[in-house]
Amino acid sequence: MAKILIVDDEIQIREMLHKFLTSKGYAVTTMPSAEQALDILFREPFDLILLDLFLIDGSGLSILKKIRAHNKSLPVIIYTESVTLGIKEQALAAGATEVLPKDIDIAILLRKINENTASPASTERKISAEGSQPLPKEKAEKSILIVDDEESIRHILIKFFKTKGYGLQQAENGKKAVELVATGEKFSVVLLDIQMPEMDGITTLKKLLEIDPSLCVIMVTGEQADENVQKALELGASGYVLKPFDFLYLDLVVSSKMSDTE
Repeated sequence: MAKILIVDDEIQIREMLHKFLTSKGYAVTTMPSAEQALDILFREPFDLILLDLFLIDGSGLSILKKIRAHNKSLPVIIYTESVTLGIKEQALAAGATEVLPKDIDIAILLRKINENTASPASTERKISAEGSQPLPKEKAEKSILIVDDEESIRHILIKFFKTKGYGLQQAENGKKAVELVATGEKFSVVLLDIQMPEMDGITTLKKLLEIDPSLCVIMVTGEQADENVQKALELGASGYVLKPFDFLYLDLVVSSKMSDTE
């Protein structure tokens, strides 16, 4: 079983990557800081490191240089919010094996990890490179309903998930969302904004779950300490994500919920 060390100061990213990669057969350790990552790295062997470029206590490139002084062959995948030519050149020069954007398709990230480890998972599942082959049929059949009163948010989410191969529908308010679900159309995941005029997210959630109690609804909120999130979870929401979106985390959340409903 290949061992992966994930170094990221965002707890949500660490938890979701841990859950996702563990489900794929990897042994996963996560660390929130450069200091802790280097400490465990020098004490335990790993087959691959997934390293955030920007950490609260240091630069990923500084850690990478220390890793390379200790081990020149260990695969290290750098990932960051935005990959510019300059960042990529610096990271590769410092010894990175791969440099990836955080909004990369989770399936492509898994393929990159498989390729850089001797994991049996790489022979069990072939994942097509982005744009080289059609997405698997089972993924294309998954669908997402995006419910948000802001057209710009709907546009961003549709653009993002369209590249993942999901079927997509949108609703500009809670009433439209309820009407869509009431027609009997099945959605794998509903992304539901909490703060909407007329019919808010909590009321919409109640009505949606009355129609289909098994519906997977992920709440979207702009407030970290939104008391409505806890209320939504108690009512039966499957989780929540924050605006502005961390697209790697968003993809992980949606992918994991898709797997849970299979």
